[in-house]
Amino acid sequence: MIETMRPPQNIRREIIDVPCDDARLALHVWRPQHTKGAVFYFHGLQSHAGWLWEVGPRFADNDIAFFVLDRRGSGISPGPRHELPGADTLLDDYARAVAAVRQTIGESTPLTLFGHCLGGSFLAALLCDDGFTTSYDSAVFCSSWLGRMHATLGVEERAALATGPGTELWDAGLRSSDFTDEVKYRHFIDNDDLAVRQVTRRSRAVLLDLERRYLDPARRPRAVPSATFVSGMTDPIVDLDAAHSVFQQLVSGRGAQMKFPTDKHYLFYTGVSDDLVDWTSTHTLLQGVNRGA
Repeated sequence: MIETMRPPQNIRREIIDVPCDDARLALHVWRPQHTKGAVFYFHGLQSHAGWLWEVGPRFADNDIAFFVLDRRGSGISPGPRHELPGADTLLDDYARAVAAVRQTIGESTPLTLFGHCLGGSFLAALLCDDGFTTSYDSAVFCSSWLGRMHATLGVEERAALATGPGTELWDAGLRSSDFTDEVKYRHFIDNDDLAVRQVTRRSRAVLLDLERRYLDPARRPRAVPSATFVSGMTDPIVDLDAAHSVFQQLVSGRGAQMKFPTDKHYLFYTGVSDDLVDWTSTHTLLQGVNRGA
């Protein structure tokens, strides 16, 4: 059984600078006194590490070190807001950050890569990237509509987006009421000055490029040791059936599915948050047991 009541002084909260070519990105860490496992979290479009201010300590209470990288232009990392770098730069940033985490926790500690919403798309593309060679033990995709742009945009729309990038802003149309019913969290989301709610047209072209990379059958991950798709029973933002289909293609039909009793998008801001933390913690620790078996 996971021990969930641990004195808060056992949790070390810090921010590490990760050198990424011309930038130093902020890697937020919640670390327990005795690290038995680790989770690297890929945040979504508008969120950043500050959204995990409650979740990080909960993982650490379970002896799981929790790492969140603020992408370029997100949270407290440098870079223009509303703008994503090229796909190669984005994936190289993540590859360096995950490598830094592996170096920090050592080779024997089980590591889960956890992508939420758009973060799942970043995770999928990273797993398919030849430049990503760091060992990990599990991949979790949470409320992630994998392949969304290819599912919702026609061939001509995708071609126009890819060949005609610009700086005009596109609003994602995200509503806090889709994320959670909790008033305090909706207030936080609606008033978060660091949230990115719009991106440029050329940034959408980057997202389309990332999707192409992991939807290409020739670029499937070499081997995903363990993969799970996690969501609520329904999701107001994600077409779960479409997402599950792409997920199974990505992991060659070997993925598991886990559903929690909520109909909201951001599970960590709902009543199932503690259950999700405990499930992810246990799942991560089990990968270490399976590796040693």
